[in-house]
Amino acid sequence: MQVGNLNKVIASSVLVVFLAACSSTGETTDATSSTQAAQAAQAAQAAADAAALAESQALEEAQAQAQAEAEAEAEAEAEAEAQAAAEATEQAAQEAAQQAADEAAAVAQELAHQQQQAQDAAQALAHVIYFDFDQSTIKAEFRTALNGHAAYLSQNPSAKIVLEGHADERGTREYNIALGERRGNAVSRYLVVQGVSVDAIEVVSFGEERPVNSGHDSASWAENRRVEIRYINY
Repeated sequence: MQVGNLNKVIASSVLVVFLAACSSTGETTDATSSTQAAQAAQAAQAAADAAALAESQALEEAQAQAQAEAEAEAEAEAEAEAQAAAEATEQAAQEAAQQAADEAAAVAQELAHQQQQAQDAAQALAHVIYFDFDQSTIKAEFRTALNGHAAYLSQNPSAKIVLEGHADERGTREYNIALGERRGNAVSRYLVVQGVSVDAIEVVSFGEERPVNSGHDSASWAENRRVEIRYINY
């Protein structure tokens, strides 16, 4: 639009100059008129050349501006796409991290639940193993309970037990201390065979010193011939 206006101005100026030259024929000679007409033609040509140059320059400037605007728009679009991609990546990472955290929490909760179940089961087992008179052999009826303790101890390395061996009042104190120790060691060996670490087991003997029944008959003595399983920690 600016180039067109410039051409119109230049053309008008040339026309005015030419008309002025033509109108002065009554005041000048033919030679003077020819000279003025030539000068007007030259002025018109110069004006046309200037108009063409100005139009060319304006066109180049317009093209350069259009290219700059297109490049700026393309750059803005690229930045917007990059920003959107970064936000999408960050969102995906956050969702993945949250999902991993939720899964880890669920696994931890399930493990804690299973451990609590195992602890409850271990606590529900028989914790006293009884023996026949002057014997340290484990009876078949107590193997199920011992197997349960062995399973819990094998699956929970932090758990530790003390095996307290006892005897009834018959026999000397020294003999009964040794008998209580043999009974404790018998239980310890059974558990180790089932996979329990020896480091999880401690054996002590009290002999006849801690009876659970102070009677002096066969029934009372049977209750005192025992190994008690005591957990230091579950």
